[in-house]
Amino acid sequence: MQRAMKQRIRALFAGLWVLPIAAGLSCGPGTRTARSTIEPFLHAVQAEDLDRLFCMMAGAADSTDLGQDEESRRAGFRTWARAQYDAYYEGRDLGHVELDEHGITPVKLLSLGKGTYFDLTEVRRVAGDAIRVRMDLRFGYASIDLSGFSPGTTFYVSGAPLGRVHAIRKPRASSEETAEVLDRLSLEWTLVRNDAAGECPEGWAVASVVPLEETVATKNVTWVF
Repeated sequence: MQRAMKQRIRALFAGLWVLPIAAGLSCGPGTRTARSTIEPFLHAVQAEDLDRLFCMMAGAADSTDLGQDEESRRAGFRTWARAQYDAYYEGRDLGHVELDEHGITPVKLLSLGKGTYFDLTEVRRVAGDAIRVRMDLRFGYASIDLSGFSPGTTFYVSGAPLGRVHAIRKPRASSEETAEVLDRLSLEWTLVRNDAAGECPEGWAVASVVPLEETVATKNVTWVF
């Protein structure tokens, strides 16, 4: 997709699922609801399962901005989501990914559900039928097993500031490479209840995923080839 088309799509849907939520309340629904919502979302993003994501991203299935019936809304969502993936891959190859709050680019950039360690450390109910979840991430870039990589293979690791991507390529000759990479980071997820719409059942959905910049910790890692 051309850059101008992607920019128009991002502008059109930029605020579609980011909900204004008031300050948190004391009670929370527990980690079971959060985990049963977030983990399938991670797998759907990594698998690029757009039909599943359509039902898992808050507000998509009943958004009149995407179309007046389910078929057109699904088509509009697929166009929007593909633009999100295209933006991620283009940014990754250029060395910087522009993050948004919808979830696709943070999940892809940080390899959530595909190698990054995480814990759900806080779950709290907020005003309205919504919950907020803190996810603490630990990155294991220093322990990447290089033995299975053939010469010329490139792997990508996240650095700082957030969005920075280092492309590490395994050389043909013995050498080493050092980069400042993410060590720890926390994310704040907002989950809301979606009403049933078309073929999408009622249930919890992802409204936003926001990196907490004050939690960024980095370290230097050296890979020896």
